[in-house]
Amino acid sequence: MPLKSYVLRDHLGIFTIGEMINRSAKVYGPKRALSVYRDGKWQHLTYRELGKRVNLLARALSGLGIKRGQCCAILGPNSPEWGQAYLAITSLGAIAVPIDPALKPHEFKHILEDTETKVVFVATKFLEDILEINEDISLKHIIVLDSPKVSKKKISGFEEFLLEGQKAKGKIKAPKLSDVAAIIYTSGTTGKAKGVMLTHENIMSDVALIYQVVDLVPGNTILSVLPIHHTLECTGGFLLPLYAGLNIYYARSLKSREIIEDLRTAKASVMIGVPLLYQKMLEGIERKIKQAPLPRKTLFKGLLKVVELAERVGKDEEAAKALFAKLREKAGLGHLKYFVCGGAPLPPFVPQKFKRLGIKIIQGYGLTEASPVLTLNPIFRPKATSVGVPIPQVEVKIDNPNESGVGELCFKGPMVMKGYYKNPEATKAVIDDEGFLHTGDLGYVDEEGYVYVCGRAKNVIVTPAGKNVYPEEVEFELDRRPFILESMVYGIPTERGGEEVAAVIVPDYEEIDRHFSGKQLSEEDVRDLIAKEVKRAMENVATYKRVKQFVIWDEELPKTSTRKIKRHHVLPVVLNMAKQAK
Repeated sequence: MPLKSYVLRDHLGIFTIGEMINRSAKVYGPKRALSVYRDGKWQHLTYRELGKRVNLLARALSGLGIKRGQCCAILGPNSPEWGQAYLAITSLGAIAVPIDPALKPHEFKHILEDTETKVVFVATKFLEDILEINEDISLKHIIVLDSPKVSKKKISGFEEFLLEGQKAKGKIKAPKLSDVAAIIYTSGTTGKAKGVMLTHENIMSDVALIYQVVDLVPGNTILSVLPIHHTLECTGGFLLPLYAGLNIYYARSLKSREIIEDLRTAKASVMIGVPLLYQKMLEGIERKIKQAPLPRKTLFKGLLKVVELAERVGKDEEAAKALFAKLREKAGLGHLKYFVCGGAPLPPFVPQKFKRLGIKIIQGYGLTEASPVLTLNPIFRPKATSVGVPIPQVEVKIDNPNESGVGELCFKGPMVMKGYYKNPEATKAVIDDEGFLHTGDLGYVDEEGYVYVCGRAKNVIVTPAGKNVYPEEVEFELDRRPFILESMVYGIPTERGGEEVAAVIVPDYEEIDRHFSGKQLSEEDVRDLIAKEVKRAMENVATYKRVKQFVIWDEELPKTSTRKIKRHHVLPVVLNMAKQAK
């Protein structure tokens, strides 16, 4: 597809991760690289300091006997130490194994055993789990990320281990671009975990090619919010900023109020997030506007009308930037160039509402198996309903399209993984003979080369009449209703063949309490209220797509680290609930 919508610039080169950080330490030396809030203040690490510390850590690992191709795991929340560990492991030519802290101890054990991990960098919170696991697997060493000193046999604090690098002798042999840099275990939304092998070339190609299409300037800041063990944040929110000379601020928490405060403090120009985060931020802004005095509220509505009128003549962006400059400044978004969104489908109303306030959300698409970014909306010409156009050197094809042009999205490019660890059969199932990665997502490409995602192929509901229903499309309408917090749409087999559309609904009890303050609602009252909400939501979809039955789920649905619902966890439970209800 022609990339006519992108404004391309030259990238800085494709290096191994170690070569990249050494280059950045030289080029951006005194500039701030990593910033974290500790002991009541923001603390900063320059690029020069970061380069030295990574080199010492790599030497310390080498001193333990860690060799090229051996695995070292990292388990803990986002922190400068997590990042330094990742850079040191990969600089040495060893393989980083980032572990999702949300997993259970038996899952930690499986990953450590499967990869024959030799060293674990771990946060104190998970140290007991690792010590217990170590009784069976015999690690060479454990380094505690958030403790400077430990001094126990085979256990070190981060700073004391770093100093061991001063004693290490011999020269570190740099890895090749074709060497595996990381193995990421991903269960996604469908169950069994697979280890995705990404080479230095996979990861750094993705970094360099994203750099070509985004506006990043050395010295600008980015707020790191998403969990860094996930490839989207590791590539886009960590390695890309270090490649480009940005200052990474680690967000203090995931609370939208604190994120906005951190955006203000950091004077951040960019942030990568998932749809739910931006929805919560939008709700916070709208709530403050509702609580504002009447004159201010009236002024806001008037300015919004002006922007809506400007949309008709294509001048809404300029109008929104000018009219809402003070509001953005007050909200801590004055320095913001744009938000980037990935990890899950973004409801179109979210970027549209932000756009009217003069704030851009750039949506992209990718998979862990592609390092992960494959498409990105052009900054100067985004489409709210699209995941953008393929980044440079990425080819897209639609496999087995139907009469509407919808088929499986497949991509080819230098960022596509080497394969699944110890699983050639699974690798062969997703990478075809032409080198295209089969994503399992259904979608299409428009005449301008923009890619659209309709939903997961495995999730498609086929009605008795043979019509295809994409659950994500129906969920979007349900989730817009004020008393519905979230939903999951699925198919139930019918006696006539095919499936009928059903949903599991999580009521927004906070909103219900606010709306019916002082009234005691019974379970039956809540169900009646949700039934009305479902009916109203279904007015916006075709008859064959409408929800025929639903069950109430009283807590947040289980999700992956990027906030995708774990359907394989939920489905057996809701199907059983539906049976009992009958």
